[in-house]
Amino acid sequence: MQITIPAAIKSDFERWLNFLEHEVHFALKDSNDHTKDHCARVLHFALRIADQMDLAKEEREALALAACFHDSRRQDDWLDVGHGLRAADYYREFCYDHKRDFDVRVYLVMAFHDHDDALGEAALKGHDQGVLLYHIFKDADALDRFRLGPFDLDINYLRTDAARALYDYARALWADTWPIKF
Repeated sequence: MQITIPAAIKSDFERWLNFLEHEVHFALKDSNDHTKDHCARVLHFALRIADQMDLAKEEREALALAACFHDSRRQDDWLDVGHGLRAADYYREFCYDHKRDFDVRVYLVMAFHDHDDALGEAALKGHDQGVLLYHIFKDADALDRFRLGPFDLDINYLRTDAARALYDYARALWADTWPIKF
C-alpha cells in the first residue's frame, strides 16, 4: 500500500519532511526500526490526527517537531528509556543554535514519550493543550508499530478516537511486508 497524503496536510507534511531530512541528525546510524522513515510516518499520522481533530496551527507545529526529533537520540533499537529526554535536549539545543522558538510542550512530549502515560500527563498538565498533544503524539508513534510485526499494536491502547480511526489504514501500510498472510 502506498502512503497517501491527504490534501489538507500535504504542504505541512512536505515542509516538515524536508526539515526532517535536512536538519535533524540521528545518533543511531544503523537502526532498523527507529529511522527517519519511521519519524516521517509518525509525522504523517500526527498531522492526520491533528487535522481530524481540527487543531490550531500551533498545535500542529508542535506535533510535527516532536515527530521529527523524537527518536533522534536513540542509542539502540530496544527499550532505551531515556532516549526521549536526550531527543528533547537535542531539540532545545537545536532551537538555541538556530535561533528558533522553543516550545516547552514539544520538549515535554518528547521527554516523556518513552515513559508511562501517568508521568507524561502529569508533566504536561497545565500547559496549553499539553496532555492532548501528548496523547496524539503517543498515538501517532504507536500507529507505526506495525513495522515491528502484525500484532505489535493493540487498538485498545490508542488514546484518541482519531487514532483509532486510522488503525486499519496503519495496519494496511504493512500488510504486504508481513511474512504471514491471514
